[in-house]
Amino acid sequence: MTDLTHSLAELANLASKLGDDLGVRDALALREQLDRRELNVLVVGQFKRGKSTLVNALLREDLMPTGALPLTGVATAIRYGNRPRILVQFVDAVLKEATPEELAVYVSERTNPKNAFGVEFVNVDRPVPLLRDLALFDTPGVGSIHEHNTAAARATLGRTDAAILVVGPDPPIGAEELAYAQEVAASAAQLFVVFNKADIAGTALVELLDFTRSALEGVAGENFMLFPLSATRARTEQMHGREDADFARFVRALREFVDRYGSSTLDASARRRTRSLLDRLSTLLQMREQATALPEEERTRRRAAVETALQALDDRVRFLTLVVDDDVRMLRLHVDGELDRRYDRERPAFCGLAHDIATEASRDRRRTLLESAVHDKALAWRRDAVGYAQSTLGGCAAKYVRLLGELEDAVIKAGCEALHVDAGSLAPREIEFAPAKLALAVSIDPSTGLEVVRDFFTDLLPSALRRGVLERRLEHVLGAELDALRGKLRYGVAHDLEPWRRAVHQTIDSALASTRSVVFAAFPDTTQSGAEETAQAELATQRQILDEIRSRLENAQPA
Repeated sequence: MTDLTHSLAELANLASKLGDDLGVRDALALREQLDRRELNVLVVGQFKRGKSTLVNALLREDLMPTGALPLTGVATAIRYGNRPRILVQFVDAVLKEATPEELAVYVSERTNPKNAFGVEFVNVDRPVPLLRDLALFDTPGVGSIHEHNTAAARATLGRTDAAILVVGPDPPIGAEELAYAQEVAASAAQLFVVFNKADIAGTALVELLDFTRSALEGVAGENFMLFPLSATRARTEQMHGREDADFARFVRALREFVDRYGSSTLDASARRRTRSLLDRLSTLLQMREQATALPEEERTRRRAAVETALQALDDRVRFLTLVVDDDVRMLRLHVDGELDRRYDRERPAFCGLAHDIATEASRDRRRTLLESAVHDKALAWRRDAVGYAQSTLGGCAAKYVRLLGELEDAVIKAGCEALHVDAGSLAPREIEFAPAKLALAVSIDPSTGLEVVRDFFTDLLPSALRRGVLERRLEHVLGAELDALRGKLRYGVAHDLEPWRRAVHQTIDSALASTRSVVFAAFPDTTQSGAEETAQAELATQRQILDEIRSRLENAQPA
């Protein structure tokens, strides 16, 4: 595949000249995969079919989080490595090495709702012989209530070389799973279908397997292998030093496929993905060729038509930015309202602590109890405020991705229509919005009233009277602390949301500016002497490069 890796370097360079960041990224990613000679095997399926449990059994390690609810929220690539390592890449380019315990925090929907931490991807290295020459991708489940999980799962399909589709008996494979299986089968050279949780099917297992096999034949033809097994049972057997026969049969089939067909599958997949990239860059180049061939006056007129069409989108752009502003405003109002409700709901019980604290004779003990009560309440309120805000903003970001994608589609369509070019091979970039960093770094120490526990005069009062005075003062102090905490958290939310709001605006502006620049790059400035001839010569060279790469690709002998 030396010729193909060289071609991908050429395509990355050409994509850069055409202003196509997406093309550059795809070309370099595919070239890197070819250099590693690594087959991408996706573990896919509907939520709660046991995908992560299956991955753990394949790794012979309880690494991926499992549970009763939809858990995996971020795609995780698991590769062979001489030493165990976990690297978490965030959308803001920060790279962090994580522990196995931290991995669950970043990839689990429970602890990272709607990818609030902004994880772009996770790479896991493990010295597991099965992983030689392949990378397992544990993907979010499709069909759960979390739409962003389905979107994240589908986004991985473009890099599929082979796939493990996990289905099960409860319920049997349905229409949505079959539609997804059809998408997977269209990209995967080999589809391994794991009928998981076979041990709970009982006497209906044979009937369920026949039903599953028949249903899959309708969407995948004969390009699949079906394996009934129980990943949970297999993992349990491993922990007791034994091997489950059904699981071992599946592992052998997977390893035999990689050993026997992995190289040829990778090469065929790489050629398919390179053709797709060729089509994309060819469309961009065609736009430039069409524009350059036009008389200057006509080219200027069509460029003006594109500018007019894009100006008509300005209202939609403003609408999107207003949606962002309104979401932030509504979130602040909701947090404020929830803080008010919690204040009203918890103040009586919180101030009721005054009675218990007032019974303490020691000033130091009273101070400790006061600080502890305020500190614990502050932690609980801050944790809940951050959790709600991050979860809400994750859903907002998914909405912005959809709306921004529609705007980018409209920009591409305007340019292609002006030049009479089919935009079918062009697609908007995948935009990631950086997560809000809701630290709420406000002081949670008591801010007033500590004089109550340092009041020597109060200590000189008779016991019965002292307790009543202390209790009234403490009620006032604790109520004031609760009110102060409410104000601090309001300020913290407002303070932390504002940078996020500005960052979202900047991401929208930057993404649209990038897409616009790709479109307007198709209209070269040839007003200077000799510029038109230079532009035409450069386009001819670029077209020749694309044609040569396509010819090499079509004439290459399959491995």
